Amino acid sequence: MLTFSRDGWLKLETLWVHRLVTMKHRWCNIKALPGANRLIKHLKSNGVPMALASNSPRESIDAKISFHDGWKDSFSVIIGGDEVRTGKPSPDIFFEAARRLKIEPSSCLVIEDSLPGVTAGKAAEMEVVAVPSLPKQSHLFTAADEVINSLLDLQLEKWGLPPFADWVERTLPVDPWYIGGPVIKGFGRGSKVLGIPTANLSTKDYSDLLAEHPAGVYFGWAGLSGRGIFKMVMSIGWNPYFNNKEKTIEPWLLHEFTEDFYGEELKLVIVGYIRPEVNFPTLESLIAKIHEDRRVAESALELPMYSSHKDDSYLRSS
Repeated sequence: MLTFSRDGWLKLETLWVHRLVTMKHRWCNIKALPGANRLIKHLKSNGVPMALASNSPRESIDAKISFHDGWKDSFSVIIGGDEVRTGKPSPDIFFEAARRLKIEPSSCLVIEDSLPGVTAGKAAEMEVVAVPSLPKQSHLFTAADEVINSLLDLQLEKWGLPPFADWVERTLPVDPWYIGGPVIKGFGRGSKVLGIPTANLSTKDYSDLLAEHPAGVYFGWAGLSGRGIFKMVMSIGWNPYFNNKEKTIEPWLLHEFTEDFYGEELKLVIVGYIRPEVNFPTLESLIAKIHEDRRVAESALELPMYSSHKDDSYLRSS
């Protein structure tokens, strides 16, 4: 595996949830994928040159990134598909980016969300990390050197780049986000199969939020109407072991309850991230990992940076 020095560059091609490339008046509403701002700021602060190489016309690229504070000044090179002879999956755009950066292609790392982009990066003899933009598509990206669930899971040290320094006791702090609603019946596997009673929430009103946040294990605080506030660890995603057809929200309130509370109002404040969603070879290994997640969350929520959110007024709102 190729390692490379601080003069390596990072290419970030698609950093948005939706590809709204034809309506400029809507670009201002396109959010960066989770971890994109963190990644750009980290590499810029460590002096790592970055190039943005996209098949979109240069004018469209400039318009889109203008809505993201600091992005334009963070990239040493910005290159559009109209500036090269052939777009991806041709390697032309990556060769041109490397040329402008005055760096050998073999010393470059590409981060891509599309199959044409992965093909182009490998054709340019660059290392490629794939972050598939569509769910359950990882198996299609076999040409990439690594496939990750989201930018939150990127380990820069694997590629000879300065590692992130913001992980705290195996957790990554995130800007708090909020969900709530009545507790519903899930798949019936929590208590019966796993021995872990989850307090499931309906995804009906949270389609945008679920699209915005990658599948994985998160943690935070749960306010249960009339019962109190409790530590919580939560899975969001398709639970590959059970192969869910839809993305689900499955919180586990870290408290021993003597009775069910279906229909009661549950409010969640999510404050940190633990790990990506992964599959497991056996039910036993899945259960062991869930209990490990619980221990990580319980310990982390004692830290002031997380424990302060226990007083969030949202948890007590009706």
